[in-house]
Amino acid sequence: MADNTISDATTGESVTDPVPGLTGRIGVVGGIESLVLDGRRLWFGFDFTSDQVLSPLIDDADAMARYAARHMRQRTGTQDESYWSQLVQAAVENSDLVRYDEQRTFTTPSLEAGDVGPALGHLLYLLDAATEDPADDDPAHTGTGFEEPATQSGLRPDEVPLGGEDGERGTALTLRTVGNWSLLFAPYARSTRTA
Repeated sequence: MADNTISDATTGESVTDPVPGLTGRIGVVGGIESLVLDGRRLWFGFDFTSDQVLSPLIDDADAMARYAARHMRQRTGTQDESYWSQLVQAAVENSDLVRYDEQRTFTTPSLEAGDVGPALGHLLYLLDAATEDPADDDPAHTGTGFEEPATQSGLRPDEVPLGGEDGERGTALTLRTVGNWSLLFAPYARSTRTA
């Protein structure tokens, strides 16, 4: 399994440790957020100043703390894993991005149906925060740094075709997601193609 991917194992068991940081997003000041996809808690680093994700989705609390200690900062500078571990645990109950837990809870079937209920606004916000414009040559705005083969659906994990720039259905647009964020966005993108 490639780096920056979620393991197929149960949480805490043979989880891929995403050692490489996201290009252009290393050493940035940020915090820890989480969401739930198909009943599985996924953590990620987030820069609240620039509205950018700073990490792939990570399904293990210890791996998230390790990633943050290696690739993220706080306003006071770099911090160790135990510091970040506290923020990872706090992100289970609290979010600085949404008020209610159902706004950060997703299922693949609801994403594929294009019906994510109260989570739609947050989903579109995260889509913007976890994508880059392939035409943008500024290294500060690129964060993939890694390629994977096509999935069964034919979508590359780092490409999300949507209807338009603002997420509305219409003309085709392909955005490149950073890390493994297509795990969340590819099912939703499929719903926009069938509507």
